[in-house]
Formats: sequence, structure tokens, C-alpha cells
Amino acid sequence: MRHLYLFLGLFIFFNCSSEDNESETTYPVLTASDFSPNSEGSYWMYNVDSASADLPEMDFSSIDSLYIVSTSNAAYTLEANNGIGADGSMNSILTSGSLSTTDTTLTYSGALDLPIDIVVDQALEISDLILIDLEADNGSVLSTIEGAFTETIDIQGSMIPINVNFELFSAKEDLYDSKIVNGVSYTNVYEGTLNFNLSVTGTITIFGFGQNINIIESQNILSIRYYYGANLGLLRAESEQGFELAPEVIALIDQTGGGNEFPSSATVTGVEALINYVIN
Repeated sequence: MRHLYLFLGLFIFFNCSSEDNESETTYPVLTASDFSPNSEGSYWMYNVDSASADLPEMDFSSIDSLYIVSTSNAAYTLEANNGIGADGSMNSILTSGSLSTTDTTLTYSGALDLPIDIVVDQALEISDLILIDLEADNGSVLSTIEGAFTETIDIQGSMIPINVNFELFSAKEDLYDSKIVNGVSYTNVYEGTLNFNLSVTGTITIFGFGQNINIIESQNILSIRYYYGANLGLLRAESEQGFELAPEVIALIDQTGGGNEFPSSATVTGVEALINYVIN
């Protein structure tokens, strides 16, 4: 009889275990392409709000319309506003190059388009900037891109050779099971940040001797916090961009009778918020 009790106990245990396993719900594994749909015919519309007390032309509200213009395997390109270009900072970047995905990453290669004008004219080309990495730890840096170049700029009628050093880095902040973005609750939301640091030095000639001066001391001139939603794409981007000229160059402008045609500092804040979309 004791053997019978043991057999019945084992039967009940294994039967319950089997039923428990069968009742477990399995969820599909998300990939980077889920956060960045790239099927032709898909489009996204964003409210763009830009505010600046320093630059009146950067104080505006508009709508950005982004859409897929080409796709090939895991790579694709976006365009905005019938080819005119995007108004939002993040949208400007996304539409200035190409995007590509692996199972776990979304990367960008192309130009870094800064809506705010600074003393540097040369376009910055970047490659393989990681915007999303699903396997990275929260708070970890995903990409660090450094570079330097030289050019000549006009300051109050004087042509000054300059040296530009920059660093662009992206980071994963969090991956939420659910989060309220733009007043709407979404599931599976990825949060990341993008920062662009710049320094500019120049050489001026005084009584036949060259002298190095700071034009823009090392500072973040662009910071973006962005949110991607699974099966939707970019939900929201919050940006701050600006600069402050170094005291040396401000003194030089004053000494040469400079006016106010170029501000010594400026700050612009912006928000791009998804308001409509079609995913094919």
C-alpha cells in the first residue's frame, strides 16, 4: 500500500508540473528592427516645438513628416517634409544618412546636421553610431566617435585658421516594460541619449607673430534624449543645443569693433513628439 501511495504522489506531482508548464505564456523576443520599422510606405508625423530667447529664428512650432524612401535588407533611409529637410534636431540627424539594424542594434551613418549655426562650416560625417543596443546594460556608453579637422573662418574680416576637435557619444539609459511618453502609455520603450562635445581653437597674427586663442572651449553643443517604442519607432526626442564663445574671441571681436551680428552665446531647446503614424 505504501508503494501505491508513493506512485499516486509522483503521478500527481508530475501531472501538476506538466499543467504548470503548459500554462506559462511565452513572449516573442524583441529585436532592434521592432523598434525601427522600415517597410516602404511607412511614415511618422511629429509636433516640433523649438524655443530660444537668443535666436528668434529658432523660436517656432512646426510639423515634421518622415517617411521611408529606400530600404535594402536591414538598411534604409528616411526623408522629411518632401525633401525640404526636418526641423527637429533628432529628425534632422535621422534624415541625413542611413540606418541599419542587426538583431540587437540600430546604427546610423551620415552627416551630423546641427540646426543651430556655429562658427564651424564643415559638415561632420560619422559612421556606425549606435542608437539602440538591446543587450547593453542600462547606463552604458554605446558609441564614442572622436575626430578633428582644420578650416579657415572669417572673424570681423580677418581670415583665421582654426582647429576643431569633437566627440560624439551615445548611451543606453533604460528599456522599460511600459512607460508614459507624450501622455500615452506604451509597452517596451527604449530610452537613449546622444551628446556632441566640441572645442575650437584658432591662430591670430599680432605684429607678425601667431598666437593661439580659444574660440569655443570644450562644451556640449548638442544633447538629445530619445525614446523608441516597439513596433512604432521614434516616439519622442528632447534636445538642447547651444554654444558659448570663449572670452578671448569675444575680446578680439570687441577690439576690432565687432557688432552684434553673431551672438556670443545661444541656447535652443526642442521637443519632437509623435502625433500620427502608419506602419506597413
